[in-house]
Amino acid sequence: MRKINSQIIENIMTEYNKKRLRAAREADEKRGKLYVKIPRLSEIDKQVKLFSINLSKIFLSKPEDLELQVSNLRMQVEDLKRERQLIFEKNNIPENYLEIEYECSKCSDTGYASDGKRCGCFNRQIINNLYQVSNMINMLGKENFNTFDINVFSNEGYKNEKLTPRQNMYYILEISEDFCINFHSAGMNLLFYGGTGLGKTFMCNCIANELINKEISVLYQTSFSLFEIVENHKFNKLNETEENRINYNMIFDCDLLIIDDLGTEVGNSFTNAELFNIINERMITEKKTIISTNLSLEQLRDTYSDRITSRIFNNFIPLKFYGKDLRFK
Repeated sequence: MRKINSQIIENIMTEYNKKRLRAAREADEKRGKLYVKIPRLSEIDKQVKLFSINLSKIFLSKPEDLELQVSNLRMQVEDLKRERQLIFEKNNIPENYLEIEYECSKCSDTGYASDGKRCGCFNRQIINNLYQVSNMINMLGKENFNTFDINVFSNEGYKNEKLTPRQNMYYILEISEDFCINFHSAGMNLLFYGGTGLGKTFMCNCIANELINKEISVLYQTSFSLFEIVENHKFNKLNETEENRINYNMIFDCDLLIIDDLGTEVGNSFTNAELFNIINERMITEKKTIISTNLSLEQLRDTYSDRITSRIFNNFIPLKFYGKDLRFK
């Protein structure tokens, strides 16, 4: 899921064009049926358009009684609009009945909001396409809450842990499901930590699948891939591809960012600074993050700066995975 093929963006924009054309066609069909039922509405709309044309002509010709003519035309237009409103009320027609109904009211199916930023629906489509291209959809079809089998976890005591691995997974499962159910409400992020082969990535996929089905944008990146994207953006701006630029923006824009295998990247001052920036920026914008790592809490403290561990320990729910490696079962 590291790179976005330019064809994906082109396909998404083509789909937006189709949506807008379809919405406009449906609005025209509704208008046509309404005109047949109430011909007077068609006459009113034609007159309003004609008055608008005449108004433009008056402004261009600049007659001596300009203000009077403009005032008269505007009064006639207002009379027609009032008549149309009365017809709507008399026939119980909603005020916005003839407006174009876009799938996304925020961007009117253009992909971009009024402030020029990509709309959330655009981000969701990019990520959904990424999952399709990377075959992650097949993975999520296999690894989700419906296929999660609690019985693979031992119900026998494990070392000095108070709960058995199975009891512990019941707790983690409950927290994860609640995270999905109450995703849009204020709450903490999640930190999955523990050894390899204990179900951390599986649980990440369960959450990703659940939220994607709710049309929530979820970006999954391994730690190595994440910092590769950031590095390309920071140090290769002149030659940066559109794909990498979009990927970089998605790190901050997606509703949920899943960072898998934190600690496997090459650790240095750059990765420390950028990890802090990502976590901090997403906290400020109230975007959720899940971090999965094979490191213990002590190893996290030793590996990352105090600023990073302070953000993680104070703003993430720590969920420890333990037991025997499930990959051998």
